[in-house]
Amino acid sequence: MNHYLIFITFLVSFLFSNQEYAYNNKLLFCLNKDIDILEIDKTDGFINTNIPSINNLLERIHATSIEPWLPGATEDDYDGDIYLNRIYRIHMIAKEYKELENIKNEVSNIKEVHSCEFEYKRKPYYTPNDSNYNNQWYLPAINSNDAWDYWTELGNIPGNRNIILASVDTGVNWTHADLRNNLWENLGEDADGDGRTIEGSGNNWYLDPGDLNGIDDDDWDNNHNTYIDDLIGWDPAGLGGLDDNNPDPPNSGGWTHGTHVAGLLAASSNNNNGIASTCFNCSIMSVKVSDENQTSDIYITDGFAGILYAAKAGFYSEGFSIINNSWGGGGYSLYENAVIDECVNDYNAIIVCAGGNGSTTSWGEANEPHYPSSYENSVAVCPLGNNNQWNHWGTYHETMDLASPGESIRSSTNAPNSYSSWDGSSMASPVAASVFGLLKSYHQNWNNDMIKTMVVATADPIIYQVNSENYLQGMLGNGRVDALQAISTPLFPKIEYVGEDIVILNSFDEIINPGEQIELTLILINNPLWGNAINASAILLTNNIDITISNPYVELGNITPGDVGMNIENPFLISFDENISIDDESLDIEFVLEFSSNLQDYVEYKTSIPIILTLQENTIILGDLNQDSIINILDVVQLVNVVLGASNPSSYQLQAGDMNGDEILNIQDIVILINLILG
Repeated sequence: MNHYLIFITFLVSFLFSNQEYAYNNKLLFCLNKDIDILEIDKTDGFINTNIPSINNLLERIHATSIEPWLPGATEDDYDGDIYLNRIYRIHMIAKEYKELENIKNEVSNIKEVHSCEFEYKRKPYYTPNDSNYNNQWYLPAINSNDAWDYWTELGNIPGNRNIILASVDTGVNWTHADLRNNLWENLGEDADGDGRTIEGSGNNWYLDPGDLNGIDDDDWDNNHNTYIDDLIGWDPAGLGGLDDNNPDPPNSGGWTHGTHVAGLLAASSNNNNGIASTCFNCSIMSVKVSDENQTSDIYITDGFAGILYAAKAGFYSEGFSIINNSWGGGGYSLYENAVIDECVNDYNAIIVCAGGNGSTTSWGEANEPHYPSSYENSVAVCPLGNNNQWNHWGTYHETMDLASPGESIRSSTNAPNSYSSWDGSSMASPVAASVFGLLKSYHQNWNNDMIKTMVVATADPIIYQVNSENYLQGMLGNGRVDALQAISTPLFPKIEYVGEDIVILNSFDEIINPGEQIELTLILINNPLWGNAINASAILLTNNIDITISNPYVELGNITPGDVGMNIENPFLISFDENISIDDESLDIEFVLEFSSNLQDYVEYKTSIPIILTLQENTIILGDLNQDSIINILDVVQLVNVVLGASNPSSYQLQAGDMNGDEILNIQDIVILINLILG
């Protein structure tokens, strides 16, 4: 018996180890040695090879691509029956382990195939060589190291210099040794055409004199007097509110906040110096938004001017920008909200904001809105300590989108080549924003909505297990930001409501009345620019107690981009109580369709779609018992059946059949109805 237990334990352990170490969206297979190599053709989104049985399988599993596993292998490269030039990799949407194993067995059973295997993850255990990296506990905590492997295992450098992350803050000491190599250089202002807008060496760096021509060279706002010589960013606050083109802050302790933020956004990584950043090799735009006249408490004086500049400058430079705002306060402003909306909707920006440090009067947590983080189009970030702990000093609120490390966060400061560890949602926000930059680097064709959706949706909800207090549930965002999940999760679908088809089962008109029952088919479309909806399902709900949905749950299968999903084979069956109250001839009934798909571990696509159906009062036509708007012998038959007890009358029939108005259906009503028909 013990031997069986040991064997079963080993088998379970082996299966789980396979599940853990194998890719869930790839398989490898090898053709028999006497089978010709595959001729692969991919046109119009369909994959075709010279083997029909493989084509059928690729179509059935919705494979996204197939490719040689070893492009350099030839006919001379083999080991026994395994010919290396006959090994291929299948890519597909991520699968549950059991489903992937079933597909593997299907491939193995194709007669032309020698064998099929999982493809296993092989990690180089990459760690950057930055001298302060061991003090950056938050990078492995959000799985940045594993996300970098998507580049480093191919010999590439993570990130992309074309991706701009803006520090809209107190300014950036852009000559800092860990920042200057990742500085955004506005080549639209490169007047001398030398391909750079800063010059220098060692610790001596300055704005390129050949570009300081007093002209707004790129002039994307069609105003020659605005952003003159904005070579690396802008300072809309300046000294006394006068704009200038140098976003470098005053060299004093109170002004180092923006430099600390900038290091977390996009410090140069793997440069044998200082710290690393999640986005590794993206660009830092410096936008200084604090007036230098301030001496004690440093306030943000021109924050929204800075946000607008960062959005537009990024849009006209690279078509995109990620804007970090590690500041805020109480009080809703319609104007501020309008700036955020404009930057997101028209300039493709992502606005990431610190969620707040809790109580404004003393150290402690607070449940309150905070702006700009609480505006709808902002990404609000709250701070965590080590091991996903909420340590009861930050702001928690229903408007939070993400949680992110925010304690003992090491980054750059204003002093030359210096670093310090700080606490605050001001640190949590750029740590998260850097993940947005890394994801954009990996999927440069994704727009801001896609990037935002995938970072927020793939956040790890483990924070609600670690911090199980009831009052915190749902108040710390979707979860702790996770760079690896964001990179590895395929793009979600975007399901939109098109309309519905209604069949009224017990009525002859096209109007839904009390007492009737309908079959409801909903028509949904998957936005053609987004990803596949995998194993989609939906639940129809309503709060109206006079309505019964007999089958509220339906399965919709897979919906590819641009395709329609309908529950035509399983329509919702909805019954409306005959006594439902209608005040004004008609009543709008509110339903909600809860759609979900792409479930993988804790990651899932969800969207709520409001549905409104209109219910109208029954219009009573005396004698029209079958509600076909024609009074004839068919109505007499129905009335006779009711009077004889052969059928149970509906509320409508009780009123339509009462020809003499005595509230009793009997032979007298039949006689009156016959006389009415005979004239």
